Amino acid sequence: MVHALKEAWRVSRSTVLDIRPLVNAPQIWVKDRAGREANCGALVRRATAPENHAGATEALAQALSAGWFTRVAAQQFDWVDAFEDADSLVDEVTEEWDNWLIDEDTALTLVRALDRAGRGARPFIRQGIGAQVLKKAGAKLV
Repeated sequence: MVHALKEAWRVSRSTVLDIRPLVNAPQIWVKDRAGREANCGALVRRATAPENHAGATEALAQALSAGWFTRVAAQQFDWVDAFEDADSLVDEVTEEWDNWLIDEDTALTLVRALDRAGRGARPFIRQGIGAQVLKKAGAKLV
């Protein structure tokens, strides 16, 4: 990440848009037909997954304190991945998400929440995203 920030500083004329998932684990939710939402639990980091978001956040903090960039604006929002049913959610996370798994307790809670929510309920995964505008500062990179 430090290399990427150095390159962003080098090629940028004035500002850089930095967008990344927050370090927090993505959460599984169920939304019923009335729009009510129930949290079923968090995804679990795979044992082999790198702590890339934590490392990236630390690298950015170092770049800001070293004076490479100044933060002009920052905002957080939710990224949502919706699914047709519990099976499609579990299958996609298990097969396609590189860093996350659904543990058995969360999967069971998801199935129970869908059952309680009734017909038309939809499962989804919500993950926090941070977006910030960084202004290039005049500090010399070391």
